[in-house]
Order: sequence, then structure tokens, then C-alpha cells
Amino acid sequence: MPPVASALRHIQSSQIPPRETPRDPGFGSGFENAPIDPQNTPVWGRSLRQDDQDRLTRAIRRAGFDGPEEQEKMLNVLLQSPATMDHNDPRAPFLAQALAALLISVSPLLESLSFCPVGQEPTKLTKLRNKNEGTPIKESDYFFKHFLDRANSGSKETLPYLHHLRQVRLLVDPDEKITPWYNYQPFDLYGSLNLVRRLPTIESVRVDAIMDTEGRSIQPPPRSANYSKITIRNSNLDSQYLARAIESAKQLKEFTYAIGGRGSSDRMWSNFIPDQVLKALLMHADSLVHLDLDVEAELPLVHIFDPTLRQYLLDDSEDRSRFHPAYKLEWADELQELQPEESTQSSPCSLRGLTNVKNLSLGIHLLYYLSRGIGADQVDDASFAIVDYLPPSLEALCIYGYKKGMKPQVTGLPDDVFGRQLEQLLAEKDTKLPRLSYIEGIDECIENATTVKDPKTNDEDLWERETDDEWTDHEYD
Repeated sequence: MPPVASALRHIQSSQIPPRETPRDPGFGSGFENAPIDPQNTPVWGRSLRQDDQDRLTRAIRRAGFDGPEEQEKMLNVLLQSPATMDHNDPRAPFLAQALAALLISVSPLLESLSFCPVGQEPTKLTKLRNKNEGTPIKESDYFFKHFLDRANSGSKETLPYLHHLRQVRLLVDPDEKITPWYNYQPFDLYGSLNLVRRLPTIESVRVDAIMDTEGRSIQPPPRSANYSKITIRNSNLDSQYLARAIESAKQLKEFTYAIGGRGSSDRMWSNFIPDQVLKALLMHADSLVHLDLDVEAELPLVHIFDPTLRQYLLDDSEDRSRFHPAYKLEWADELQELQPEESTQSSPCSLRGLTNVKNLSLGIHLLYYLSRGIGADQVDDASFAIVDYLPPSLEALCIYGYKKGMKPQVTGLPDDVFGRQLEQLLAEKDTKLPRLSYIEGIDECIENATTVKDPKTNDEDLWERETDDEWTDHEYD
């Protein structure tokens, strides 16, 4: 094993395949028109000595590419000369994918990985229908995607890599031609989660600055993912989408979701219905210890606090995708193995039901709403006190958007309700919440995150992604 590879802990891949794969006869989607000739010189490529080419072929096979046609394509890609490629060359992303797969395959101690979207493929149902119709879909050449697919479903014995990977960071498309960087970026979150969710040691997944996209991949099955921490910041996703991501974890310990720091290309934002997210979180009542939801600036408060309007939102957003034939076929093997979803009815549908949460961050309206409970567990306003319905294990509470003396932004609640509730919380927390030792956001306002208006000019309000330098700052003996 190369000594550099044995010490490698973090890899980042920042190129994505073309959105529409080229089909030009002079190029082809996967270099099938650039075969290796008898002199071992691929079209547009470089020649290797036979022993070096044999070693490269063995490395390709060791990375899991064991089909002769796939091996030949990948070898052809790897022999392309980067010197012949510019930034827009359609070969470059495929070369980057092949190199990333090989590098990871010889880096057994890799701990963290960052990567951009790696290409979306048709569902199994679509492939089956096309095959039955006599028009089979050609296999794509998304080498890194296929590599991750195999690692995500293979055994440690057959695929001895990515078995120490703990952190995954999903990156948005770096190409700004379609969506400027200062707006939320369309992103197929389900597709990326499906590539890593079954890796044996994965702990956390993070992504920033995203929004939903048309043509999303099929959602992961519930309780199928090994990651226990999900962080989605500076983003704009609807609550049903988030709920499915939450439900995908076997045991969720930490969940963070925040809007803002980016603009909206159509000046619209997704619906966030707290009921859907709370019900998904209650699936993890035994494991969840950290919850941070900074969404209040864009909550449809009038609809949420009005029972009739809230039910309209819930009915309108009902998701029946798990009954779709495409979902059932895609995960047929997994769905047979997975345990049935356990009912959460034993836990109250309120923050009180999240019995192990130690760190809680919410906007003031959301704190009131989720403490009071939803559905049949909703407590009447007259007898309700936030201090009685917070998680019993709570140690730290952060409140977004509260200013002393502020009135609720909805009708039907007394003007002084927030002030009275927080005064009672401070007065009774030592007896009713003895572990709660840290509260912020009462004496000094912590502003809610918000989508940036006119982000092209209001650049001071935009979020800038921090570097991953801290992930690669290691010392080795």
C-alpha cells in the first residue's frame, strides 16, 4: 500500500458530470468511442508501458470494477491527458470520478469525504419498463457513483475501503452558469444520502445552501441509514422532504436545519409544517439529544396556528411516495429486511416527547407551538406552560427571534403570552427542569435566519462556506 494513501484521512471531489451526457459519435457518453488501440494508446490519451498498464488494470479491478467493458472504459478515461482538457471539457468530470474512486480504494483509513453530485440514473422501474419495451437504457459511466453504490452495499471482505469513514459533506454544484452561487442551489439530497447511508461507520452528513430539485431520486427507506447526525444549513427545503431524511436514520442523535444566508431565485420558499418534522423526530425519541431548527422567519404562522388552515396544509402536502411501485421495486431487498416502523403514540406529540434532548434551539413561536403539542396531544392555552412541556433531560435552550415585550405574530394569543411564559420558565426551571443550566435568547435577541433579499447586491448578508482545513490538519508519526 502506498504510504501516502495509508495516511490519507480526507478527500474532496468537486466536479460533477454534465447534466446531459454527450452522445456525439466522436466522444460518446463513456468513451466507448475512444477504445484502446493495439499500441495501447487511447484516443486523446497517453501511452503506458505494458507493466504499468497491467498495474493500473489491477487497481481498477481492486476498486470493484470487475466487468471487462467497465474496466476498459475506466482505463480509457484514466489514460486521458488532463493537459488536453479545459474547464468545460466533458471528459474532465469522468476523469475526476475515476481518480477519486481509485484513490479512495487505496486509502483504508479515510475518515471524511466531501463530494459534489455524482450523476443521477434512471430508477429500476424505468430501466425494467424500457427493457420490456425493447429499448434498454445504456449503463452510465458515473464511475464514482458506481464505486459508492458498491461500497454502500458490499461487505468488508470483498470491498475493503470506506470502512473508517465517519464524516460526509455534500457539496453543491460549483458551476454557476445555471444557478448563481448566492441563491439556494437545486440539489438531489435523497440521491446523495442513498450513496452513503449504509456505510458501516458513517456518523454524520452535512450539506449547505440547497433547495429541492425536480426529478429527485427515490427517498431512502425508513430506519435504513447508519448516520446519526444530519446537518442542513442555509437551505430551503419543505418539511416533508426533511421528515423523510430524518426517518431514514436508524438512530438519530443530532438534527440541525436552518434557512437563510442565500437568496431565492424565484423569491419563493418551501412550506415548513412543524407537525411533519416533529412526528419524524419522535421516531428517534430514545436517541435524539440535539435539535436545532432556525426556520421561524419563513414559517406560515397564520396557517400553523389556525387548526383549519393547518389541516389544509397537511392534506395538501400528503406524501404517498412509499406506496409507489418505483419505491417498492428500488428497495425491494431492503424493505424485506427492515423492521416495521414502530408507533410513537406512547410518546406525547410535543417537545416533552423528546425525552433525551439535551440541547434545544428554536424560534419563539415554534417553541410555544411544539411545546403545547399537536393533534390530540395539544394542550389548551389556558392551562399551558412551556416549562411543563420541555424535554425533561434539557440542559441548554436557545431561543431565536424573541425581543422583550414582543407580541405574537398571530391572532388568538394574548399580547403578553411570550413574556409571561418565559418569566415562568425562569422562575420554575430549577424545580421542574433541574438539568437546564444554560438559556440564551431571553435577555438579548438572537435574530432568526432569513432568506436574503436581493442577494446579488446584499452580499454582506450572504453565508460563506468555511473551508475544510480543520479536517486535514493532522500530525502523523
